Amino acid sequence: MDAPLDPNIDSITRHRVSTSTSYSNKGASSPPPPSPKLKLPTPREIYDGLNEYVIGQRNVKIALSVGVHNHLENCELDKSNIIIIGPTGSGKTLLVKTLARIVDVPLVIADATCLTQAGYVGEDVESILFKLYLESGQDLERCQRGIVYIDETDKIRKSGGNISISRDVSGEGVQHALLKIVEGNVINVPKEPGRKNPRGDFIQIDTTNILFISGGAFAGLEQIINKRMDAASIGFGAKMKKNVEDFKVQGKYFDNAIPKDLVAYGMIPEFVGRFPVIVSTKGLDEKSLVDILTVPKNSLIKQYTLQFAMNGIRFHATEGALKEVAKMAFSRGSGARGLRSITENMLMETMFVVPSMKDVHTVYLDAEAVRGERKPILLKHPEMTVEKFEELLEKGQTWKDMEGAELVQLDNSDEYFGEAA
Repeated sequence: MDAPLDPNIDSITRHRVSTSTSYSNKGASSPPPPSPKLKLPTPREIYDGLNEYVIGQRNVKIALSVGVHNHLENCELDKSNIIIIGPTGSGKTLLVKTLARIVDVPLVIADATCLTQAGYVGEDVESILFKLYLESGQDLERCQRGIVYIDETDKIRKSGGNISISRDVSGEGVQHALLKIVEGNVINVPKEPGRKNPRGDFIQIDTTNILFISGGAFAGLEQIINKRMDAASIGFGAKMKKNVEDFKVQGKYFDNAIPKDLVAYGMIPEFVGRFPVIVSTKGLDEKSLVDILTVPKNSLIKQYTLQFAMNGIRFHATEGALKEVAKMAFSRGSGARGLRSITENMLMETMFVVPSMKDVHTVYLDAEAVRGERKPILLKHPEMTVEKFEELLEKGQTWKDMEGAELVQLDNSDEYFGEAA
C-alpha cells in the first residue's frame, strides 16, 4: 500500500511549476486574452431601442423584444416564430429594420410576392437563406442564429375557390415551400444564386435556430374575425359589421386573431402552426402621425431640417402644418408611408430653388402651404427671425406686409415645374 502523501509536497510542487512557468515565459509573448463576450441586450433594452424609432405599437414591441432576446439567449428552447398583422403603414417593416440596429445578428427582409415554387420563374425560398448567409459575412454559425422577416405574407394566401388546372405556384405552393425552412431543417442552398445546378456547390444551412417573423396587412381578415366573434349576436353584431372599416374597431379585431382566422383567410394550417405568436399593429390616428413626423431619431422633420441645414438654411414647420400633413395622410389611409409622399411633393419646389438663393436663411412651412393655398414662405432679411415673423402674424400682419419675407417662386424658364403645375 502506498504511503500517504505529505500535503506540503503538493503545494511546493505547484509553486515550483508556477515559478518555472513564469521564468520560461520571460521574453515570450503572452497569449492574447479571450475576446470579451458581447453583452446580450435585455428585453427592456430592445424595447427602449425600438421606442427611439417607432411610435406606439406597444404589444408588438414587447413580443419582438421577448422573442428576439430568448432567441439569442438560449438555443434549448423551441423558437417562437412571430406573425405580425396590421394595416399598411403602421410600422411592421420599420420595427424589424430597427431590430437590425439593436441586436448584433444578421437579419434579412424578404418579399413573399417575389417567391415561387421550385422550378417556376421567380425566386426559390432557398434564396432567402442565401441572402442571410451573405448578410452574416458568409459566417455559417452566425447565419444559423440569424433572423428572417418575410414581408407581404398575406399575398401568398391560397387562391379562391375557382377551379383551375394551373397550380397555385405563388400562393399555396410558396407556403408549402416555406414550411421546410421555417420548421427547422438542414437545407442545401446553392452557392451560386439563380437556377439550381445538381452538380453545383451547396451550403448546408440548419434553420433550427433561425427566427422567422412574417408580416402582412391581411386586408379583410377583420371581416372573418368579426363573423366568428359576433356569430351569436344579432343587433349589436350587425352594427359592428358596419363599423369594421374603422381603424380602431379593426385594431380590436386584429388583437383577437387566432390561427383559425388565418386559415380561413387562406393560410395553410401547417404554415400557421409554425408561428405560435400572433400580434397586431394598430392603425395610426392623426396624433400618432404627428408624433411620427417629429419624435423618432430619424423623423421626417429632422431629416428635412438636416437637409436644409447643409445649405445653411433653417427649416421651420408650424404645429398647424404638422397637423395638416397628418390629416392628409390619415384621410388617404396610407399611414406613415403617406407622410413622406406628402411632404416630398410639398417641399419639392422649395428644395429646388433655395440652394441657389444665398440671401435666404429660413424656410417657413405653415398650414396654408400644406393645404396648397400658397407656397411656403422664405425669410431673407437678417432681422426677420421666425420668432419675430410669428409675432407680427399675431398682430394681424401678413407675409406681404413684412420686409424680407416672400413666397417660393420659380423662374419662367423652369418649364418642368410650370407644366406640372
